[in-house]
Amino acid sequence: MIWRQALLIGALMLAAVIVELTLLCRLGLPGATPDLVVVTIVAIALAMGPTQGAVAGFAGGVLIDLAPPADTLLGVNAIVYIAIGYITGVAVDPRDRSVPILIGIVGLAAGAAVLATAALDTLLGSGRVSWEDVPGVALSSALYAVIMAPVVVLGVAWLVRRATPEVLVV
Repeated sequence: MIWRQALLIGALMLAAVIVELTLLCRLGLPGATPDLVVVTIVAIALAMGPTQGAVAGFAGGVLIDLAPPADTLLGVNAIVYIAIGYITGVAVDPRDRSVPILIGIVGLAAGAAVLATAALDTLLGSGRVSWEDVPGVALSSALYAVIMAPVVVLGVAWLVRRATPEVLVV
């Protein structure tokens, strides 16, 4: 069961990073590039739980940090994405999983990722953060995440149900 989860998390994160870096960044949308990686991390955390969300956050963060157009210090995205994966997996009660709440959580996570990455970059001494642009980038990232959320969250939930069926305990 664990190897299926690891394989699914790895495949989903690799696919999200590839789509974000090859397709979404070339759309030329105003503000931020749609952050499919954060949306996928939140979807995995909601479908599998906080531990798997943190693992997905680490995998996605390392892949984004190592990708060629990386503009942050190595490890910053991994740290931020681990926190997002774990917190969203813990904070959402399974009984409160209505569609508007899930979409709101995805939007909040995307906006928080932008703010946390900028804050951590600044704290670590990177001079590349323009704080005048951060609010607009955070809002546009949250908006794009809200638009992608229904498809990604439902798709990941469907894949998790198919790939990792529950083991019946007698």
